[in-house]
Amino acid sequence: MPVEWIPLVGLVLNVAARVGQYAGEALRYRKKCQLLRTRVQMISTQLRALDEAQWTPDPLATKDTLECLREVLGRAELLVVSCLRRKKAFDFLKTFKNKGEFAFVNQQISHIMEAFHLANHTLLLLARNDSIFMVVLDTLIKDEACRRLPQDIKNVLEESMSGLRHSDNMPPEKKRRLELIRRDLREGLDCRDAAKTSSSGSRGQNQNDPVLKKVAEFAGEIVEEAKAVSHKKEEVQRVAQLAQKVIYLLPHLQPPLLTQNQATITKLLDNLKGAYQTITQQHRPLHCGPSALVPSSFWRQQAKRIAELGNTIEEAYQTLTLKVVRHITANA
Repeated sequence: MPVEWIPLVGLVLNVAARVGQYAGEALRYRKKCQLLRTRVQMISTQLRALDEAQWTPDPLATKDTLECLREVLGRAELLVVSCLRRKKAFDFLKTFKNKGEFAFVNQQISHIMEAFHLANHTLLLLARNDSIFMVVLDTLIKDEACRRLPQDIKNVLEESMSGLRHSDNMPPEKKRRLELIRRDLREGLDCRDAAKTSSSGSRGQNQNDPVLKKVAEFAGEIVEEAKAVSHKKEEVQRVAQLAQKVIYLLPHLQPPLLTQNQATITKLLDNLKGAYQTITQQHRPLHCGPSALVPSSFWRQQAKRIAELGNTIEEAYQTLTLKVVRHITANA
């Protein structure tokens, strides 16, 4: 297994730690620094999980992505260091430059995290296609198809299977299927009951889970609300994109993942609900009269709240995605 990307994880974590430290000590642009700090801390959590797994679907792409992330976080470090001192005379000349740099760094982080999301989503789609063939194979095993083969065909299959390399390193479910086929070919054992997979019978159970139903509802509402707003706010569109990713992920949250990750799923639901309520409140039409006199600070606080919820939604989504990927690779 190529591991060229693994040393990069430690390097990126070191830069991320410095960004978090300096952002927490910032004397200028403190709100922007705090949002950046929260996002970098979330990325650090995911990188530690990646380092612990020591596995990725595409090592070369992961290496390139980590290189880009290290470069962007290095730029973020310079930015937050510049915020460690208080304002001085003529600092207004740098105001627009710093604001633009915050926007650029956040945009680049979004692009890089999108690469991780895309890689994991692609892996899930491939695993789903592979699972279709596994269902067919399990059906044939339960039907004892191998036992009914002519002996000469059995001999050919046995010879082919004996040439398999590294079969001991196969995932447990694939190894189990292989052993069942070998037993049917050699000894003709009745393997109807043994061929039942741990996942059979659990397919579709997540459709009846009330928490997941609520997650799907709020995620769908956020996506629709983002389409409806006339002035496309950046923070709203980001949350809507994450909500769409959550919708794609939900079918893969089958038992035992549901019970093992109830806390994360509940947290995701709470954050999606909060984001939906904040977005609808932000874009609710104003009426005439005193209630229409809403200070601009209110809208800034709403935008900040949506950005914070976006960070927590992304953290929960990425955590669940990694859990699903690990489960699939361990039981495929």
